[in-house]
Amino acid sequence: PRPAQAPKSWTQSVREQLGKLDSAGLFYPAEAIARGLQGEAHVLLVIDEAGNVVATRLEQSSGHAILDEAALSAGRRLKSLPSDAPRQTVLPIRFRLK
Repeated sequence: PRPAQAPKSWTQSVREQLGKLDSAGLFYPAEAIARGLQGEAHVLLVIDEAGNVVATRLEQSSGHAILDEAALSAGRRLKSLPSDAPRQTVLPIRFRLK
């Protein structure tokens, strides 16, 4: 028998979900890429018992309104986070051009 897989931590789940948004073109705004904008926004997430984000608030700006809005949008799209997710946390969301 194969060993049981360890449950994902909430941080792993967040990274995976943000990666999927990025792959689908739903993370880094095309306009921001075209303008060469980069930055890091800090977003407060309020998470319910089911692991869903029920509220977001910008705690620290990236310096660019378009990236701040994208960070808030990404935070709102997080779903079904594992039970070890805190009820409130500040998540740094980085936008870096490759």
